[in-house]
Amino acid sequence: MSLRIQIIVIIVAVLAIIFTTVLIKKDRLGLRIAMPWLVVFVLIILFAAIPSLMDWFSHLIGVYDPVNMVLFLAGIFLMIIIYSLTMSVFSTRKKIRDLIQKVAYLEGQLKKGNENEQK
Repeated sequence: MSLRIQIIVIIVAVLAIIFTTVLIKKDRLGLRIAMPWLVVFVLIILFAAIPSLMDWFSHLIGVYDPVNMVLFLAGIFLMIIIYSLTMSVFSTRKKIRDLIQKVAYLEGQLKKGNENEQK
């Protein structure tokens, strides 16, 4: 990787970290969702700053080409993100179902109270 590409990658990753932290501070992005992205941005900076680290890590894992290692890590990262979002959707669906049941119960109680007042 050329020095120019390394500098560009590092600058883009630092800007992404800054942008993500601003969104977290403005409460437009949850920390739980942003943490994996922040970890990835730090790893990108680390691997761009020290290219030999990617070679060492890829040989440690058993992937013989660093480019394939990047694709492998991207696939794992995407699976983690999809799993995390799936858990979040399930949790949200459960909360919505509970809220709907509570609202229906309270509406029933309100109707009973109004009927008793009219009698």
